[in-house]
Amino acid sequence: TAHFHVVYPEWRASSLTTEGASQWWFPCANISETTDVNNRTQWPVTGGSLSLTVSHPWALTYVNLGIGTNVSAFNISLVNGFNQTGNGTFCLKETGKAALEAGLQKANLSKEALEGMQGSLQIIQIASTGASLYNCADITFNATAALLPDDQCKNGTGVGGVAIQNVGATAANATPSPSPTGAAA
Repeated sequence: TAHFHVVYPEWRASSLTTEGASQWWFPCANISETTDVNNRTQWPVTGGSLSLTVSHPWALTYVNLGIGTNVSAFNISLVNGFNQTGNGTFCLKETGKAALEAGLQKANLSKEALEGMQGSLQIIQIASTGASLYNCADITFNATAALLPDDQCKNGTGVGGVAIQNVGATAANATPSPSPTGAAA
């Protein structure tokens, strides 16, 4: 079965093998937020790395953030939706730096205020069949947390991302896709 696996930050639990879980269930595959602080990944306050193992030839991909615990609203979109292509490892080095800054500004929060706060990432992939797949990872913001090193954050052969654009739109008017090895807008 073609689904996806969140490698980093650590996902809540395997939505492929956990009893009662299903990636088809909004918002987090029927897997509750962790209460174990050891299952929360320390994530930079400027946006951290995201690594997935993907198995669809392509999937429209979205990465959202909810700040706090028991998140019910993932209301900060960290990257513009994009078409993730190819099967294998897909990695974003620094996910959503500009979007995180804008979301914090709207919430009247500073990066300094974010230090030590908990949050949850929601990763959504919409496959060629139209099925939406969901996974979540719980994080704690930490100003000293590091991004994944380059040797751990690289795309597999033939794996990448393409901006979504309207039919007939020119490339100059397209929303940029996230940079798999650099900072994503």
